[in-house]
Amino acid sequence: MYKRATLVGCLFTASVAIGIEVNGAGSSAIAPLIQAWAKEYYKETGIKVNYQAVGSGSGIRMVSQRMVDFGATDAPLKPNQLEKKNLLQFPIAAFGAVFAYNLPNVDGLKLSTRAVCGIFSGKIKYWDDPLILETNPGKTLPHIPILVVVRADKSGTTYTVTSYLVKACKEELPFKKPSKKPRWGLSNLVAAKGNAGVAAVIQKKFGTIGYVEYTYAVKGGLKVTTLQNRDGNYVKPSLESFQAALKNVHWGEGFYADLTYQPGSNTWPIVGATWALLPLEKKERNKLVAQFFHWGFSKGDEKAKELYYAPLPKDVVNKVKVTWCDSIYLYNY
Repeated sequence: MYKRATLVGCLFTASVAIGIEVNGAGSSAIAPLIQAWAKEYYKETGIKVNYQAVGSGSGIRMVSQRMVDFGATDAPLKPNQLEKKNLLQFPIAAFGAVFAYNLPNVDGLKLSTRAVCGIFSGKIKYWDDPLILETNPGKTLPHIPILVVVRADKSGTTYTVTSYLVKACKEELPFKKPSKKPRWGLSNLVAAKGNAGVAAVIQKKFGTIGYVEYTYAVKGGLKVTTLQNRDGNYVKPSLESFQAALKNVHWGEGFYADLTYQPGSNTWPIVGATWALLPLEKKERNKLVAQFFHWGFSKGDEKAKELYYAPLPKDVVNKVKVTWCDSIYLYNY
């Protein structure tokens, strides 16, 4: 007879196992962290974790078709979707999405919520618009068109950004709910695949603004905006402002949650998370996946912070481990 598993009855630590490989795919936002963890994990255990940054939509599709051991998505699946696909879902870490821009002679650009909504609704078309000048006194902004760079693929980063925009801008936008690939309704638009693709376009093209996970902006040496948050304060992107968003998050069934536009004086307004997806029926493979993420939760916090990812609160990590016990580690006591 099976009893409900507990943390005491579960063994997550991986022993050295040369030649074993684990395959994952999905979110490009979380890719730098998973790949950094995988490098250290391989040194310690000999277990190789391969991860493809193909976007959240492809990650969901690939794990749903059992093409990989785990998928990763920045747009969490709802409980009924998890049940339909027979998937287990849990969060990995939180991240900040930022607006990066290319104006060589303009540093420290500050955007109000009204300005952001104007840009993404198409009402603001030029860099020297009064709403942008209003929060940037003393800066000389060029009279050139704003070129908005978005994701071409089904993207969890897009889902996070549109979640923020829907809350902040309300009726101004052509879309009314978060989406991995919305109809932007903008004429001044260019699309690129992956966070790396968006960052590359911004890096090369004068007059652009687009959204990327913060690590990509830092690695690419991109300028990023200061943003007005829900409390009306102007905040710079930082690990601390990303972590502030986690204080008020409600994690529902299947760890479903929305981290964007949270309250707090120092809270960054565009914070998202990445969730791992595992096929429930593949228990032996799932043990390998759980062992990897247990290592990440136990030994990977400093690497996460180094890359500007906000580690999960300890109580959330413990709930994740209990979920692993219930769903993966079933013992006959």
